[in-house]
Amino acid sequence: MSLIVIKFGGEVAEAYEQLENLLISTKRLMEKKNKIVLIHGGGPSATELSKRLGIESKFVGGRRVTDLATLEVMKMTLPGVTNSNVLAACRRMGLPGVAVSGISLLEASKRPPKPVSGSNGENVDFGYVGDVSRVNNQLLVDLIEKNYLPIVSPLGCDQSGQVLNINADTVAVRIAQSMMCDIFVFIAAVGGVFQNLDDKNSRFQQLTVQESKEKIQNKTIQGGMIPKLEEAFDLLSGHLQSFHIVGVSSPDNDEKEILNPGAIGTAIVR
Repeated sequence: MSLIVIKFGGEVAEAYEQLENLLISTKRLMEKKNKIVLIHGGGPSATELSKRLGIESKFVGGRRVTDLATLEVMKMTLPGVTNSNVLAACRRMGLPGVAVSGISLLEASKRPPKPVSGSNGENVDFGYVGDVSRVNNQLLVDLIEKNYLPIVSPLGCDQSGQVLNINADTVAVRIAQSMMCDIFVFIAAVGGVFQNLDDKNSRFQQLTVQESKEKIQNKTIQGGMIPKLEEAFDLLSGHLQSFHIVGVSSPDNDEKEILNPGAIGTAIVR
């Protein structure tokens, strides 16, 4: 029995077959007595809704800048549309999914301006974006001990009650660290890390943290994969020896990757 934390993006949540494959895999893992926490993003839906509302979406280094209007979009999208659709899919698959808002789960503070990859060393003010200071483990422990499947949406809140947008990758990593999970998996539509995204034969089976940092620096790794990796590197300074980036083209992918790191996706190792 293992505690497995799985993060999947909004592009997976919106793709019927990919979401179904993920939930089939989740069901199989739970039937083997594994405890699972799912954390989802909602970027594509948020960007599309912003467009419909005439709100410009701005990103720096693969991270969303959140002004007040965008924050309202995130509140509508993450615990609303995306979480509801995932819960409905869980019901269809016979999974005991339960919604958990990060506002109930996370203590957070507004992120101060700071440089990130892609900002050329300049400080970036991400607006109403939060950094996690504490995770309420007991809420998740109570749920998984009763065999529920927590579906976490990544919003947070500071002590004053100000809602903050928190990158789903960040939320997933902080939960994984706080709960000392046994296995951590990023579900990504691309299915791994590639030398060339247009060449599916160029997938890296394994990369060390140092190799990954070098490929970010030389721009082999770009876009949304950068914050995923940068957030998760800290996991390997703790008890975990590796984490996984994998796609969901098949319901067998998660188990194959967990049993044989790098078999289906990319394993990031110490």
